[in-house]
Amino acid sequence: MKKINIISIILLIVYANEFVYADGVNINSTNIYVDNSIFYLDASSELNLTEESHKALRQGISFEIHADFQLLEKRKWLWSKIVFRKKLIYKLEHKPLTKNFLITNLNTGIVNYYKNLDAAVNAISNISKMKLFDKNRLKNNKKYIARIRLYLDIDSLPSPLRPRAYFSSDWNISSQWYRWEI
Repeated sequence: MKKINIISIILLIVYANEFVYADGVNINSTNIYVDNSIFYLDASSELNLTEESHKALRQGISFEIHADFQLLEKRKWLWSKIVFRKKLIYKLEHKPLTKNFLITNLNTGIVNYYKNLDAAVNAISNISKMKLFDKNRLKNNKKYIARIRLYLDIDSLPSPLRPRAYFSSDWNISSQWYRWEI
């Protein structure tokens, strides 16, 4: 029998984790529109935190929710080429003293306070007027596919919690790619 390298096993598990999706995030709809020759995105989704993530949040552990957007050029003979990408990063935290929930948009630095977790999660779940790219980036004779996904970034968790989170479905809060043609 061949000896299996422990690092190879860990990398395989981490890599395989990229393709396992939880029921915690469901993207319902998207809308791309042009305003002053700039494309913007609105997206509506449902984000449900697991009991484990909710408990950790209440105990003062903050984490990041990422919204990844990609624009792909559809090609006949090769795989689609990514021509534009943008990531929104929200930091979600709980302040026990005031019992407020904070969302910090790490792209802009804007902080919003919410009285309850449902309102905070709803704010992250609904993306409004996300600035994407100039319409001149698109070529007339090409087909494009847009896609978006939301997920909890395990690497944003405190170091002692990460190994447990990588191997636990309680921390696998992610959507599949939601795709549509432009």
